[in-house]
Amino acid sequence: MYRPQFAYPLPVSPCEDQSCVYAFDATNIPSWVSGTLPVGASSGRIPLHLDDDADFYLRAIRTRSTGLMTLRLEDSGSNPLSDSGNQAEGSNYMLEAEYSDAGQGSADPLFINMVVLDAGADGVFTPAGGLLSLFLYNSSQHDLTLSVCYVELIGIKRYPGGCKK
Repeated sequence: MYRPQFAYPLPVSPCEDQSCVYAFDATNIPSWVSGTLPVGASSGRIPLHLDDDADFYLRAIRTRSTGLMTLRLEDSGSNPLSDSGNQAEGSNYMLEAEYSDAGQGSADPLFINMVVLDAGADGVFTPAGGLLSLFLYNSSQHDLTLSVCYVELIGIKRYPGGCKK
């Protein structure tokens, strides 16, 4: 369960916030079913489509800890949410092991890692019906089996007028 270190501000009336988790894996990304990512290869843009009923504010990312996957997430404006100042493509990805780790002593059998994103007071904004883009890069010494990849986007949906569309 995601719990922010500091409290987020309450929405301005008459808006209503609802916790939301988008999960992406081989069940909703067809190329991950039987695909592999060879050593030194990148996946290209993987669109992560969000619902069109309300704006979404991303506050954290959770991934299955494979120890091999490096990733880059871009917002709806194609702005990287990780380091983008490096010339080498492989340097623009974050190794999931560098994220805040739930740790081996965790009750979670998947050893989930979590990243709290630093963006604005409410999180990283994505308009209703928008998408975020995920890129994977295999910087390991072995091919990466994509069927075990798992990414969650954790945040809130903000409904205008206090009612859901």
